[in-house]
Amino acid sequence: MPDALVVENLSVSHHRPGSGRGLNTPILSSVDVTVAPGEFVAIVGASGSGKTMTARAVMGLLPDHVSIGGGTIHLGSTDLRTSSEADLNRVRGGRIGMLHQQPKRMFNPRLRIGRHIAEPLKIHRRIRGPHAKATVLDLLAEAGFDKPDRIAAAFPHELSGGMAQRAMMAVAMAGEPGLLLADEPTSALDKVLERQILQLIDRQRRNHGLGILYITHDLATVSAFADRMIVMEKGRVVETGSTAEVLSTPQTEYTQSLLTAAALVRPEASAPAHENRVVLDLKGITKRFHRKAPPALDNVSLQLRHGEILGVLGQSGSGKSTLAGLLVGLSTPDSGAITDESDGGIQLVFQEPHDVFDPRLSLRQSLEAPLLGRPGMSDDVCRETINNAVQEVELDPGVLDRHPGQCSGGQLQRLTIARALLMKPGVLICDEATSALDTVTQKKVLDLLIRLHHNKHMSLIIISHDMNVIRYMSHRVAILHQGLLVEVSSTADFFARPQHEHSKQLVSAASPSLSQAAEAPGE
Repeated sequence: MPDALVVENLSVSHHRPGSGRGLNTPILSSVDVTVAPGEFVAIVGASGSGKTMTARAVMGLLPDHVSIGGGTIHLGSTDLRTSSEADLNRVRGGRIGMLHQQPKRMFNPRLRIGRHIAEPLKIHRRIRGPHAKATVLDLLAEAGFDKPDRIAAAFPHELSGGMAQRAMMAVAMAGEPGLLLADEPTSALDKVLERQILQLIDRQRRNHGLGILYITHDLATVSAFADRMIVMEKGRVVETGSTAEVLSTPQTEYTQSLLTAAALVRPEASAPAHENRVVLDLKGITKRFHRKAPPALDNVSLQLRHGEILGVLGQSGSGKSTLAGLLVGLSTPDSGAITDESDGGIQLVFQEPHDVFDPRLSLRQSLEAPLLGRPGMSDDVCRETINNAVQEVELDPGVLDRHPGQCSGGQLQRLTIARALLMKPGVLICDEATSALDTVTQKKVLDLLIRLHHNKHMSLIIISHDMNVIRYMSHRVAILHQGLLVEVSSTADFFARPQHEHSKQLVSAASPSLSQAAEAPGE
């Protein structure tokens, strides 16, 4: 019988070496978490709320200069706080399995998937040789692979994001855990894959009596699966209850703000200005990266109008980012033509803001780079131009004296938008620009983009796998599937009456509404 997880009155602090006790910074304060065998518990909250730090405390994997100041952590009769490192190593991967946000980063790129799964079999279950090989294939089949032998022989880079997360599930289940700790395991996946992974997690729970501790910033993601929700803010638990109770009758303004952000509901996007003037015209675009592989884009024709917000929707591997790269000149099409009639050209806002800025430079230095050498750009003019751009994205220019590692994801994403605005583009392309952000920060950035679109009369292309983002932002929607443009329609028509079979699959896979989830959680 799996063991229950019981965390009581947990406090965690960050301390600077030599600073003394008085200067310690609290990270978690009096946190209580329980997960019974077979129970699905979600910890939800914005970035910095303490979700991941709680999970790391359970696993005994706190960062340097972070330590537990009080409280208890028990897995069954085992006191995880007082366990030795050797004992904790037997728990990790054995009694507790883990799913991570970026599974490919957790695999050794030099080892095949089968080797990764065989390791916990050897360590925790003493299974070796032919028996291990057979068990590896069984675990991959249970994780949803039709041809487990091919996956076992593959290297991590040969798997898609959804396949990598399924393979990580096989690794997590190899030690026969009683508790599965899942930290944002679907935030980088499209809605179809996200739902498949959640269904897989739920199926493992039901089949094996697993307790699930699921960490997410998106209430809508787990609303149909979680039995209970624990809401965290600034290192404290501010609300806990059944999923239905939390969704239908939130007790705090903070929980209500998470619900509002997750719903992403706003009035229908206004009709675009000057809609007959085409600013980008793509005709018959084909792009192939390998001669023997299918084309990443195949004969795509599409137009963007002045003042329009065009949503480009598709699953991972559909060709969305290839399209963005072609539009900004990072690569050239093999055939077809792209005509740019915009005033000011095209700028791109990338998905992961932490990868955009050089960590060795201050943020001001990074923003100065595209302005250096431009005519009439004196030091004073450059400073004023950058300050104005930062204020346009609703940040204090004082943030420019920091380095990237000193800023939150939301701040860095605003700064990537500010850097794009420095070039005064006529078209702004946002390639999954909010997928790495929590729902509250995501909504703030999306609202910022809407204001900039209105105030600067820009055209926007919003590339996303998130149905809610596309519905929230777009006037029209273009659907890519396996490199093909399969449907283009108004946003309202697409969500009400999708025409292509793949479009219907995307709409049906979208997360259920919060109201539906509140009525029937876990069904």
